[in-house]
Amino acid sequence: MKPIKKEKLSDLIFTQLEEMIKQGEYGEGEKLPSENELASFFSVSRVPIREAMSRLVSVGYIESIQGKGSYVRRRDAADAFKQFSYGAFTRKDLFDLLEMRTLLEIEAAGFSAVRHTEKDLQAIKKALDDFQEITSNEKTIGMRADYNFHKAIIQSTGNNYMIQTFNNLEELHRNVLEFSLKLNVGKPRKREEVFSEHLKIYEAVKRRDVEASKKAMEQHLSTMRKKLGDDRI
Repeated sequence: MKPIKKEKLSDLIFTQLEEMIKQGEYGEGEKLPSENELASFFSVSRVPIREAMSRLVSVGYIESIQGKGSYVRRRDAADAFKQFSYGAFTRKDLFDLLEMRTLLEIEAAGFSAVRHTEKDLQAIKKALDDFQEITSNEKTIGMRADYNFHKAIIQSTGNNYMIQTFNNLEELHRNVLEFSLKLNVGKPRKREEVFSEHLKIYEAVKRRDVEASKKAMEQHLSTMRKKLGDDRI
């Protein structure tokens, strides 16, 4: 006899929303209810709603537009991404995806150096400052600030396909960042090193040095991959 597996609320909500999209209750391009509205509908807090929405983004069913909300993507685009169920990835799958992400972010850093606006640079700096602030707190992981830094770099490219590809990897990205940063908890020197890597990327982007920006990003991501055990680096 096998024990009954209890499903997470976020998984149940994800499944129901996925089915509603598949059945056309939310059509292509249609805006989904807000997190507050969905929380009220499902009689839960916003936490499982946010987790379910993040997963819908990661598998390509919806796209989240800052300040505007979440919208159902084209069905063909969703089908192309729904194969990615990150929790079931093998070790090789993980390293393959990180390799792809490395290629994406290295080029993004170069584009950012050329294309960033003053507003873009402020967003990158804000994420950097947030990360520096939590660096001194040995009990804080700092995943959100780290993720926001990389996201701000990607958004500053102005390339919608690069931005959407990055967004589709959100769940994996956050999980890997959390695991990687946990390795540095209680190790001030390691945390300072990670901040220093981010600072080099920011400074290169700020002075619009394309090659330095790409090199700094490559060194940062290669260090992370090595830390996670990718022996192909």
